[in-house]
Amino acid sequence: MKNSIIFLLLLASPNLFSQVEKVKFELEKTDLKININSGLYKSRLSGSSPKENSFSQPAFLVQVYFPFKRSLDTPSNFEIDKNNSNYYGRLFSACPVAIFHITEKGGNCLGLGQELSFKIARKWFIKSQIAIAWTESNEQKNDGLKSGLNFHHFWYISSYITNQTAIQFGYSHISNGKILSRETGALFDMIAFGVSHTFSKK
Repeated sequence: MKNSIIFLLLLASPNLFSQVEKVKFELEKTDLKININSGLYKSRLSGSSPKENSFSQPAFLVQVYFPFKRSLDTPSNFEIDKNNSNYYGRLFSACPVAIFHITEKGGNCLGLGQELSFKIARKWFIKSQIAIAWTESNEQKNDGLKSGLNFHHFWYISSYITNQTAIQFGYSHISNGKILSRETGALFDMIAFGVSHTFSKK
């Protein structure tokens, strides 16, 4: 019985290995890309009122991508023109990004970080951003932000409607995790909906 199993594995192995597709890893120059998001946020700072501690206050989040990224994809896909209507991004990419966040109470943060993008279907992507951001806030207005260095996280799902424009839905969190400071920093959560557009040079 043991010999039969080994024989079947050896027989099937060429077919198994033939399913593995080669990929290519490249540093690419990219066109200008901007994400604009709006949504509702809540503050988790101590002393927050029931309204402040619920998703009922508006905020905005903008991301501007640096003009290069590291990409992983099949070699044939690297040959496709990015202006081709069938091009929707790489299997995996990592791109530096600048973020700007502002609440209706004037609290804001500006940061630099990186986005990781994973392709899950032809037009669908799961993306994750992490950035170190400098936060400014008015202590008399509780919007979940505190002045100082904080981590800015954004996790979202993106779906392309054209090869240059996508819609997205995600969740943003800002805090220092008591890593950048021993004191509690910002405690901010936001549910966001937005649009992403790449300004292609044709």
